[in-house]
Amino acid sequence: MNLLKLFKTAKEFKGTPAELQDKLKKIDDRVVSVGDDLSFVVKLDREIDVEDIARKFGGREWKLYPFKKAYRFERGYIAVNGRFLRISREIDEKILTAIQEIL
Repeated sequence: MNLLKLFKTAKEFKGTPAELQDKLKKIDDRVVSVGDDLSFVVKLDREIDVEDIARKFGGREWKLYPFKKAYRFERGYIAVNGRFLRISREIDEKILTAIQEIL
């Protein structure tokens, strides 16, 4: 899965969540949904722990229903629940690169 390609597509996109979802699903069929803020959710092959990455980049714990763990950064957020990962399109690319490395 190429999270960076999905992220760059979402970041540059201008349109509705449904249009973005269609576009992202063409890149990778593991895209589950797109939120109103154009954040997107992907289904991973396995569960991951992003707590160390979040702390390294100054993430603060945050509540984002229905996700069990969510972290807000200076810009953007990530959230994890089991094998599902939600990524804000405002997040710093360095954080996403670190997550991509543990996949």
